[in-house]
Amino acid sequence: MVEVFNGSYFEAMNVRNLLEGKEISVFTQNEYMSNIEPWVVASGGLNPVKLRVHELDLDASKIIVEDYLNGNNNLDTGDK
Repeated sequence: MVEVFNGSYFEAMNVRNLLEGKEISVFTQNEYMSNIEPWVVASGGLNPVKLRVHELDLDASKIIVEDYLNGNNNLDTGDK
């Protein structure tokens, strides 16, 4: 598994939902400890949650993460 994102709990959950919405399996590292004691899992408690994906999904995941970080979240809400 390869790390594709690290950030706060809430940002990581947003990215995880975007990835899973494209049917990419995601492993979330430090999901619970990041809320209890973030400074234990990351220096200074900054960006304690890490998202990892399978190597085969890396290219697609990078595009989704880059779009998220650039604010290009073209979400299909079903409205027409």
